[in-house]
Amino acid sequence: MVIKLVRISAMWCPACLIMRPRFQEIEKIFPDFEHIEYDFDLDEAEIEKYKVGDILPVLILLDNDQEITRLVGEKSVREIESKLRCFI
Repeated sequence: MVIKLVRISAMWCPACLIMRPRFQEIEKIFPDFEHIEYDFDLDEAEIEKYKVGDILPVLILLDNDQEITRLVGEKSVREIESKLRCFI
């Protein structure tokens, strides 16, 4: 089982900047996940397959490359952790 946590954000996005330290905390809480970060503007080819809308940041949990949940927008560390723990 390979669990990946894909984060999609942008440098111009205020919510993404606010979420950066929260995502770093999530990386510490879930060190066994493969953490992947994409930039909305620079990594268009990679993020195209995730069908990301206009609201950033987007956090996608994948199990064996199958999406099992998605969080969109600004969330607390507690909200993210709670949501992710439901799937492990």
